[in-house]
Amino acid sequence: MSLNLDSETIIIKCPHCSVKFEETISRLKYEPKLYCPHCKRHVGVNLLELYTVLESVKKSSDDLLKKLLARPNGRNLT
Repeated sequence: MSLNLDSETIIIKCPHCSVKFEETISRLKYEPKLYCPHCKRHVGVNLLELYTVLESVKKSSDDLLKKLLARPNGRNLT
């Protein structure tokens, strides 16, 4: 089972004016050119960092799911 976080939002702080705004993960992954809605300046997105964090979250959630589904005697519930 793979966790899909594309519809989740994250808060981004503009490095120019410090205003915080939300963007979906999907928007960041597929269209990383952002402009602050307040000052209209370009806000860079580090895609390598984004993908690294997303993979880490997916791995952690998969590991947690495996632990939750495991029975005390080591058998899976599925």
